[in-house]
Amino acid sequence: MRIVTLNTWKNEGEYPRRLVQMAEGLDALRADVVCLQECFAGGGVSTVDRLASVLGMFPHKAPSRRKLRRHGPLRVMSTSGLAILTRDPSARANLCALVSDPRDGQRIAQRVDLVASGHPLRILNLHLTHLGGAKAEGVRAAQLTAALIWATADHEGGLVLAGDLNATAADSALAALELPATPATLHGPRAGTSPSSGLAIDHCVLLQQGGWRSTGTGRALDQPDQDGWFPSDHAAVVLDLLAGDAGSY
Repeated sequence: MRIVTLNTWKNEGEYPRRLVQMAEGLDALRADVVCLQECFAGGGVSTVDRLASVLGMFPHKAPSRRKLRRHGPLRVMSTSGLAILTRDPSARANLCALVSDPRDGQRIAQRVDLVASGHPLRILNLHLTHLGGAKAEGVRAAQLTAALIWATADHEGGLVLAGDLNATAADSALAALELPATPATLHGPRAGTSPSSGLAIDHCVLLQQGGWRSTGTGRALDQPDQDGWFPSDHAAVVLDLLAGDAGSY
């Protein structure tokens, strides 16, 4: 089972070019589940629909953060929410509202439930507040706590946390998760414009085994094209899982 998470950076930068790059990069990964954040939809264009079509996957959309945005020469009403793409047509998706800061806008949590190799697996897709400062740290911690309570209350199988948490493994909001400290995923829109340094704010990790184990993690979609443009200003994070009896590993 391969799970990928990617912040798609709305329709910013060289959006048509980036759509092609994202589609090609994700297609090469052959993921079973793709978690997306900042999914632009407006003006007759949808990042989720385009990627789902190219990848041959089923889209589970959770639009949010509705507002006017610049798209080409126009300002269009649009959303930039979450989405989960799956290869399993029977996967079930749900969402819930999270506490939000008026300066930031609506934040939600999305989850999808599926069964693979006879083992249930729930994937929680998040994009926590990007605001800085002590107050924002409290909001981020509250958002994460509420999302985890929602994701675990009625579930005993495997649980994967994926998304842009806008916090590193060293941040207080994530301290209780004891996440591994991994290289930065925020690298800017173009090579050389914002060096990739520090620690990752995008995460994809198995929090609850439930008959699953992690067999590897890594970054992807982190190489620019011939003109220096990345598929997104964030790199993707890849998590590989293997199903099996919990007592065998």
